[in-house]
Amino acid sequence: MSKKVLVIGWDAADWKVIAPLADAGKMPNLKKFVDEGVMGNLATLTPILSPMLWTSIATGKRAYKHGVHGFIEPDFNTGNVRPITNLARQTKAIWNILNQEGKKSNVIGWWPTYPVEPINGVMVCDHYQDAHHNDPDKPWPLKPKSIHPDRLIKPLSELRVHPGEIEGEQIEMFVPKAREIDQEKDKRLWSLAKIIAETASIHAAATATMQLEAWDFMGIYYDAIDHFCHGFMKYHPPRSPWISEDDFNLYSEVVNSAYQYHDAMLGVLLKLAGEDTNVIIISDHGFHPDRLRPQHIPTEPAGPAEEHRPYGMIAMKGPDIKQDEVIHGATLLDVTPTILTLFGLPVGKDMDGKVLANAFREPPKISYIDSWDEVEGADAMHPEDARVDSMDSAEAMQQLVDLGYVQEMSEDKDQRIKETLRELQYNLARSYTGAGRYRDAIPILEELWETWSDESRFGVQLFNAHLALDRVPEARETFEKLRDRKQAYRKQAQEDLKQLQDTLQEKKPEEITKQEQRELRNLRAKAGVNPTALAFLQGSLLFAEKRYQEALESLEKAKSAQTHNLPSLYQKMGEVHLAMGNWLEAE
Repeated sequence: MSKKVLVIGWDAADWKVIAPLADAGKMPNLKKFVDEGVMGNLATLTPILSPMLWTSIATGKRAYKHGVHGFIEPDFNTGNVRPITNLARQTKAIWNILNQEGKKSNVIGWWPTYPVEPINGVMVCDHYQDAHHNDPDKPWPLKPKSIHPDRLIKPLSELRVHPGEIEGEQIEMFVPKAREIDQEKDKRLWSLAKIIAETASIHAAATATMQLEAWDFMGIYYDAIDHFCHGFMKYHPPRSPWISEDDFNLYSEVVNSAYQYHDAMLGVLLKLAGEDTNVIIISDHGFHPDRLRPQHIPTEPAGPAEEHRPYGMIAMKGPDIKQDEVIHGATLLDVTPTILTLFGLPVGKDMDGKVLANAFREPPKISYIDSWDEVEGADAMHPEDARVDSMDSAEAMQQLVDLGYVQEMSEDKDQRIKETLRELQYNLARSYTGAGRYRDAIPILEELWETWSDESRFGVQLFNAHLALDRVPEARETFEKLRDRKQAYRKQAQEDLKQLQDTLQEKKPEEITKQEQRELRNLRAKAGVNPTALAFLQGSLLFAEKRYQEALESLEKAKSAQTHNLPSLYQKMGEVHLAMGNWLEAE
């Protein structure tokens, strides 16, 4: 089983969108691929944040083991913050393991791979495609350490596509009525051009290295479906009541066109890979395309993750893979163990995933090793004390802000560092809870909530951790503190909001600073209250206290929750009915 392995990553790809397109003949390459291979859902991890998830895919380990905990990190060279780098990763990725086994790897665009590692092969980092300005005629230098080896810096740099090079005809493939749009007022076409260009850049680097550089393993990551969906899924059919008919008529086909774009690229990759290659197509999570789409996005860091669905997709095809079958129970932690087995290499016992043995044509021989991190050899990882040169990351940071993954940062550098460390710790705690390690999460959440007492999300996670451990009195205490704090901060926020609004009335819109806009958004969020969320928490608590009738009454009040939250609400209501012996109601 030592044939080539190609992994294609489509961030946020979802069978719910793919299936109707494939059935209609609009994704012929993927349909043929699935008919000749295996397919299934791929369960994600919490928190559903892409840098953490793609690192878990590449290592077979949860975030609390691999060390990548968010979108940004402190840059202690400058005292500022920067997009996450792979220096945070504390364990070997699949390409490091293969490197020390004498295999050649090409890794294109994987998140995060900056600064590139000196692997035996090619690495093109996740900042390669980023355009730094709007003028395609101006120089567009790459950041240092974006491409390995150095001999490929010039030729691969020249393959990049600038958003300004995207022609109207290309835009019309996604928005047929693009010529009707006033681009002075509506900037959505520019954001669309940016996504198309960045995707074309990654694809160009991938196809060039596939043809011109030897490889045993190839990993290609496309972030475009996630970006298309965050920008345009709200307009996807069927039209949501809160979306205007004009916007729907203009942008309703963007997401479907994005998937067809990826299918066309897939056809090229499969042709270049050849029939003797085992190919795996994966996404790290899905994206709600139907009535489960949320109307409101939480005003907190990484709030847009609320749009993500907990099941991504996996499809596999190749000489060692079964034909026309569905596999069940796969998680993104299973990808690296499966790749190792395809190469005839042992799986690390410290990996959290398993080999997808039911995808293999013949039962695979699975062997194990305690940990690949203990195996000496030329793995091409950065040394522990590695640092990157201070870089101008303003453009990359702004993109994360525009996508909503990072809140508009404070103008105070010390405050930016504190907020960044806060989010990294919070995501670490959530990684622990996702693994069922609530005792490890609780001290982190307690410290966060003590320091940032107005951030109710820390209290909610702490409450859930106590309930999971059946610490009902502690959960009751946390709930009451959460409710009381929410009321107190709500009252104060309402007063502060009125005062700020009075101040801003004297300013023209263009005179309002980003800091003031940020403060305005935060105060508006804190000045409100979400009674359905509190009702759900209270119902869960009453259930744990065996006060079943009261629990049902409280959960009934939570029925006005956003529809994508209703499955967990109905599950909880079903559990209460089961405890009461109400079998028909539970059903």
